[in-house]
Amino acid sequence: MSRTKNSLLNITASIGGQLLTNVLRWICRMVFIYTLGKEYLGISSLYANILTILSLSELGLGSAITYSLYKPLAENDTEAVKSLMAFFKKAYRWIGIAVLGLGLCLMPFLPHLMTGSTEVINIYLYYFLYLAQTVVSYLFFAYKAILLTADQKKYIVDVVMYILQIVMNAVQIVILFVWHSFFAYTAAVIVYNIMQNMVVAFIVDRKYPYLKGPSEKLSRQRRRDVFARVYAMSLYRISSVIGTATDNLIISANISVIAVGLYDNYYMIIQVVQKLLKGIFQAFTSSLGNFYVLESRERNEFMFRSLNLANSWLVAFCSVCFAVLLQPFIQLCFGGEYLLDYPVVIIIVANFATNYVQNVVQIYKDASGLFVKGKYRAVMTAVLNLGISIILVKNIGLAGVFLGSIISRMVTTWWYDAWLLYRHGFHKSPLPYFRNCLSTMILIIVSTAIVQRFTLMWQGATWPDIVIKGILCVIVVNGIYLLIYGRSKEFRYLLSKVELILKKKSSV
Repeated sequence: MSRTKNSLLNITASIGGQLLTNVLRWICRMVFIYTLGKEYLGISSLYANILTILSLSELGLGSAITYSLYKPLAENDTEAVKSLMAFFKKAYRWIGIAVLGLGLCLMPFLPHLMTGSTEVINIYLYYFLYLAQTVVSYLFFAYKAILLTADQKKYIVDVVMYILQIVMNAVQIVILFVWHSFFAYTAAVIVYNIMQNMVVAFIVDRKYPYLKGPSEKLSRQRRRDVFARVYAMSLYRISSVIGTATDNLIISANISVIAVGLYDNYYMIIQVVQKLLKGIFQAFTSSLGNFYVLESRERNEFMFRSLNLANSWLVAFCSVCFAVLLQPFIQLCFGGEYLLDYPVVIIIVANFATNYVQNVVQIYKDASGLFVKGKYRAVMTAVLNLGISIILVKNIGLAGVFLGSIISRMVTTWWYDAWLLYRHGFHKSPLPYFRNCLSTMILIIVSTAIVQRFTLMWQGATWPDIVIKGILCVIVVNGIYLLIYGRSKEFRYLLSKVELILKKKSSV
C-alpha cells in the first residue's frame, strides 16, 4: 500500500472517529455537570492531570521504539521487529509497576493539591480508580499498538479505539442518569482500556504471526540506539507534560479545585481540536519517516513547507473560532456561571496558537530522528514554564498560568526547534519559517478583529448567533488565506494531492 493511501486511511480514521466520539464526550460532559456538579468535575480534571504526569515513567519509549521500527519494517527484517517488540513488552510491564508505585506514594499528599472546599468524600478511592486506568494500559498489551503505528496502519488502532469509546461514553451517560455514580463512571474507563488493548493485541497477532515465534535478544548496538532515543525523547516528554499537565495542578493549588473544572470545559473543546490536528499530521509521521529516508533533501523541505502551510491555515482558522465562539458556546451549554473572563480566554487561545503553529516542526523532527539533537532545550523550556507560571499565577491569577507557557515557549522552543530542523535536516536558513509563523499570528489577530467587528449585533448565546459567527469565521479566515497563498507552489501541491485522492489515485 502506498504512503499516500496509508496516510489517507490514517487521517480518515482519525478525523471521522474523533468527530463522532467527541460529540458523545461533550454530551457526557454536560450530563456529568448536570448530575454531579462542579466539585466532581474539578476532581476529575485534577486526577487526570496527575496521572498524565505519572505517565512520564514511559519517558518517550513508545516514540523511540516507533522510530526504531521504521527501518526493519521497510526492509521486512522480522527478526529485528521481534527483538524490538519483546524488549518493548518487558519495558512496558516495568513502567506499569513504576506508575503504580509512584501513584500510591502520592496518595497521602492529595489534600495538599486542593484549594477550597469540596463535597467529594473519598478522594483516595476515586484517585485509585484513576490510577488503575493508567496502570492497566501498560500491563495489558498496550505495547502492541505501536507496531501498527510504525507500519503506517494507525487507522486500525483508531477504529478500535473510537468504536469502544463510543460504547463506553454511552454506558457512562446511562450510569450518570440512572445511578449518579462517580465510582461506576470511572470504573467504566478501566474496562474500556482493557478491552481496547486486548482487541488491538488480537489484530496484531493475526497480522504479524511471526511475533509468536522466539525472538533474539536485542543487540547491544540496537539497545544503545534505543536508549539514546529514549533519553532524548524523555526530555521532550517531560517538557511537554510540564507545559500542559501541570496547569491544573498549579490552578488547584493556588486558586481552587472548582477553577480547574471551569477551565477544563474550555480545555476539553480545545483538546478536541488539538487531537484532530495531531491526528491529521501524525497520520503522516510513519510515512514521513519512510519519505525522509528515501527522498532527497529538497523534496523533504518542500513537503515540510506544504504541510506547514496546511497546518498554519488550520491553526489560524481554529484560533479565530475559539476567540469568537468559545464564550457563547460554554454559556449556551452550561450557563453563565461556568464562564471565565474573556481576557483569560484570549490568553488560552494564544497559548494554543503559539503551541500548534509548530506542529509540523515537531512531527518532522520526530520522523527524521532529529529529536536526539537539542534534547536539553526541552529541559530549559520545562523549568522556565513551571517557574514563570507559578510566579505569574500568584500575581495576576488564572491568566498567569497560560502566560507562563507562552513566554517559555517563545524564548526556547519556537526558534530553536525550527533552527534545528532546518540546520541539520534541510541545511537551510529557517528565516522563511519564522516569517510564516509571524504572518500566521498577524492573520489570527486581524481575522479575529474583523469577525468581532461584524458580529457586534449578535452578542447573545443562542444557536443562531453561534452559527452566524461561525460562518463569518469560515469566510474571513479562508478568504484571507486564499488571497495570500492561493497561487503558491505549496498550495497548488496540496490541491493536487486532494484531487488525486478524490480520484482514488495513490501516487506521491
